[in-house]
Amino acid sequence: MRIFARILAVITCLAVIAPISAAHASAPSDVNSAERQGTPGPTIDGGSVVIQSCYGNAKSYDAYNDYFYWPLTGYAKTTAACADINIKPTDRGIYAQVCFRRTGTCNGYKWAARNSWTVIATNVLDGTDYWLDFSGVSRGLVAA
Repeated sequence: MRIFARILAVITCLAVIAPISAAHASAPSDVNSAERQGTPGPTIDGGSVVIQSCYGNAKSYDAYNDYFYWPLTGYAKTTAACADINIKPTDRGIYAQVCFRRTGTCNGYKWAARNSWTVIATNVLDGTDYWLDFSGVSRGLVAA
């Protein structure tokens, strides 16, 4: 009788653990979620794992000028914090495109809604010089 009780306890325990394991197997991992948001995966920092934030490194942009560019002079540079170039207009929705210094070409206008992060260029190498070209005046945040 004791053996039967032990076997029943093991089966009950497995029945409780199996659904939990299955749920974790089907849920997206933090690394995959971070990659979909244009952020790099985890890094080791003093023995602990740290997810770097792309949006946490965002800078303000201000394209209230006659040319609707940012920066008005010079170039912005991508960082290792993001794999993409993302903007979040804070004053209005706007069409924006990314132009690259090396090629002198732009990738085409994309709509960016007000107060919402929008990827306007994907898979951009770290250290790439670029500028943003807007369809009108705009203020907001850029993460690259």
